[in-house]
Amino acid sequence: MTRALRSWLAALCLCCLALSLGLGSAASQTLAQAAAPPAIEDVGAVLDKTQAAVTRIQERLKQKPQGIEDTELVAMRDTLQEAQSRADDIAAQLEPELAGVQARLKELGTPAPDAPEPPDIAQQRAQLAKRQSLLDSQIKLARLMGVDARQGQDQISVLRRARFQAELGERTQSLLTPSFWRNVMRDAPRDMRRLDGLLGELGDSLRAVPTHVWSTALVLALLLLLGGEVGRRGLATFTVRHTQPARLRRSIFAVLTVVLYTVVPGLLATILLFVLRWRGGLEADLSAFLQQSVIVVYLAGAMAGLGTVLLSPARPSWRLPALTDELANTLAWVPAVFAVTFALAWAAQRLLELIIASLSTILLVNGAMTVALNILIGFTALSLRSSLRGRAQQASAEASAAASPVISWARAVPSVLVFVISVSLVAFLLGFIALSSLVAQEIIWLTVIGSITYLLVVLITDVFDSLVAKVGREQAAGLLSAQQARTRCQLLVLLSGMLRLMLVLSAIALVLLPFGENPGEWLQRRLGFLTAGFKVGEAQIRPASIASTMIVLLAGVYAVRVLRTWISDQFLPVTRLDESMRTSAANLVGYLGYFAVVMMAISSLGIGLERMAWIVSALSVGIGFGLQAVVQNFVSGVILVAERPIKVGDWVSLDGGVEGNVRKISARATEIEMFDCSTMIVPNSEFITKKVRNVTMANPLGVVTLKFNMPLNVNADVVRDIMKTAMDTQQEVLDKPAPAVTLETFSEVVLTFSATCYVSSPRHVGRVRSELMFDILSALRKRDIKMHAMPPAGDPSAPAPAGSAAPPPAAPPL
Repeated sequence: MTRALRSWLAALCLCCLALSLGLGSAASQTLAQAAAPPAIEDVGAVLDKTQAAVTRIQERLKQKPQGIEDTELVAMRDTLQEAQSRADDIAAQLEPELAGVQARLKELGTPAPDAPEPPDIAQQRAQLAKRQSLLDSQIKLARLMGVDARQGQDQISVLRRARFQAELGERTQSLLTPSFWRNVMRDAPRDMRRLDGLLGELGDSLRAVPTHVWSTALVLALLLLLGGEVGRRGLATFTVRHTQPARLRRSIFAVLTVVLYTVVPGLLATILLFVLRWRGGLEADLSAFLQQSVIVVYLAGAMAGLGTVLLSPARPSWRLPALTDELANTLAWVPAVFAVTFALAWAAQRLLELIIASLSTILLVNGAMTVALNILIGFTALSLRSSLRGRAQQASAEASAAASPVISWARAVPSVLVFVISVSLVAFLLGFIALSSLVAQEIIWLTVIGSITYLLVVLITDVFDSLVAKVGREQAAGLLSAQQARTRCQLLVLLSGMLRLMLVLSAIALVLLPFGENPGEWLQRRLGFLTAGFKVGEAQIRPASIASTMIVLLAGVYAVRVLRTWISDQFLPVTRLDESMRTSAANLVGYLGYFAVVMMAISSLGIGLERMAWIVSALSVGIGFGLQAVVQNFVSGVILVAERPIKVGDWVSLDGGVEGNVRKISARATEIEMFDCSTMIVPNSEFITKKVRNVTMANPLGVVTLKFNMPLNVNADVVRDIMKTAMDTQQEVLDKPAPAVTLETFSEVVLTFSATCYVSSPRHVGRVRSELMFDILSALRKRDIKMHAMPPAGDPSAPAPAGSAAPPPAAPPL
């Protein structure tokens, strides 16, 4: 099933790509021409034309704004939006040129008052000054037009909202009165003739389509339907096979189902639009209606998909909200009917606008759609209230005190909906059709926004919970330390909370959208704020730049970590570098990568690297006062990585009794594991500016030296043989260099023997020395050979005690 699903999805993607290329070629060219900024030479003409359009609209709004039709207000708003966009583009296009002209004037400098300037320099200065004045005036004019256009849009929005709110209180003729139906019977024939003309134009377009186009469209539609059915049936199996058994599986399945329900009907509508536009020649209003209808079909499919995945009547175990099976089965048909009713209501309203229908026909169609939507909402609210009452009774029977407040609060929501719908239907019967329609639309809008927000919040929660669980598994497997796992979990939880908060705030802003303002206007204002930003002193704060900076930081840090892991685990192990050098090289690559990421983030914030002089000056002052030690240690760390006087695993000894094994060399300090298993953090500058003893740096061999004081009458050859035999029988003593026993000195009363041998590592010296001393002492006792008694302390003639030249205790093994 998975292979078949992938095949159908691949075929579907290819078909969609081909169809999108065919439909969007002309539109792409038109949009590219419209979005392209004007040439520098044409800026003056474009500004004059734009200013004339803005001034004309401003004068029109000042004369009689109340007498302007809503369609004209919409056209004026679109013109102002285009003018604002054009003005912003011109200002953005001219600002770099103005900066270049100013830089060239600055390079020319100020002419000396007492010396004549060369003619060519003077001519160039005059041309640059003239160009600077022209550019500055054009930029100021473009910005002023942008402000005027925004003010005009705000005025139009206020007018439309006020008119919309006034229309809500208007009472029209009720649909229950006989006079209303007489008006419908009188006006219906004329409206039907206009509708027949519109449908005739569509029929002519369809009849003009060649047979091969119809065949191609039908084949694409059949493939799309077949692929959608295969996807619908195989989506659960695909999700089970490619996801872990957790809540994330349900969230991914829900999102993919919504995408499937959205894409399939929308692409079918796109195919039909492609066929209708094949011959061309459609009127502009009809073509715009068809294009908007495709978008509405996408939205209707998304609404049906949202309702289906939230109810999930066929798969109760995959249901996201806590709904009963009875309620899900009762409302199973509601999402599809809601989506179809929504699409039909929008299409009917737009068709009535196209044919300029009479008021009675508009009231009849809008009233029918309003009643249908109110009935659907009321049925859903009643079903929800019945289900919640049943759960409340069950909770009371089970004496569940914890669940009762939640059920009581939730039960109030459908009760309020039932009351609102009842009031809406009463208002409809009294003739307040606009108010009743508004109530239904706002409830649908609130439901759609809430459902989308709920689905996305659940998806984000499940995704980050899955990532946190993955971090826990990696820690349990020993791939991450406790500190690393804790840091990653904190970052994941913080990011999850930020994303959910942004979603909830966006949903609240959309829900509180002012009456009479469509989401497009609201979104344009918000996007304008995001790109324009606001000023704090001389700094321009742009939320869009801050968001892009955060994205650059997150993506850059992730990329550096991936690169460092690849270099450390795959590339460096196949080189001739030892383990310590590989660690140092990987750390250095990480430092350089993070530095580059910070520089790119600063650039994305809008601060050019050429403008970083003040930052460098501030850093130099900070280094001089408080950061000198930090910078010194960082530079020392770079020197340690480059010159490698010490490396990870070395046995080092510093002044002050610090001695142990190097465990880690970081940017600021080095970690040394002492012989008592404690860790000493030593600044890197200590290894550069002071004396350091590296036991394991040059020679990997360890030297074991033993000294024994024997009486003068002892047989020196026997003692030498005992010491030589003990070293020869010790397995860790190396044959080359060979062990040696020497008579170091003698006096009237004592002989001093010295034995020297070599082991494979200085870390073995202490243990081997102890074992040799045990063996030699045992052999001496077996031969009944006594060692020389030590003279009293303070005797200058006393020889050195046995083992006085021994090295310090050995470090624990790495």
